[in-house]
Parts: sequence; structure tokens; C-alpha cells
Amino acid sequence: MRYVFGAIDQVTGQINAKQATLNSKLDELRHVISPLVADWEGAASESYQDKQRQWDSAALELNQVLESVGRAVGQGNADMQAREAANRGMFA
Repeated sequence: MRYVFGAIDQVTGQINAKQATLNSKLDELRHVISPLVADWEGAASESYQDKQRQWDSAALELNQVLESVGRAVGQGNADMQAREAANRGMFA
């Protein structure tokens, strides 16, 4: 099995970058929507707030998954680099 450590590092960076982009877009959307919903009252407001909580919860879960995947990929890459160095050392 061959590992391309630099490419794996790039994947870790891409995961982190996509997460940052996602959060930026969500923040931008909240900024745009905020003035629109500020004046809502009654059932429409309650319905929106309920959906917004669901959206926020889903976004939080997605962020947690992306963080976990990014960490796992990065740690796996570091572990394999260490293992490869140890194996090289056995034959030096």
C-alpha cells in the first residue's frame, strides 16, 4: 500500500476549508434573513423559529462531522508517516 502524505494533507486542508466556507455562507444567510424575520409575529414567527432551530441543529451536526473527519484524516496521515519512519528505521 502506498500513501501520498502530501495529498492526504491537502485533503485535510480541503475539508477544513469547506467547513469554513459552509459556516461563512450560513452566517451570510443569517445576516440577510435577520432583518426580514425581525418583524414577524404570531404563528409565522413561531414556525420560522422552529425551522431555524432545526436548521441550526443540523448545521452544528454537520460541523461536528466535518471536524471529526478532518481530525481523523489528519491523525491517520500522521500515524502512517510515523509508522513508515519506524519501518524505515528498522532497515537502516
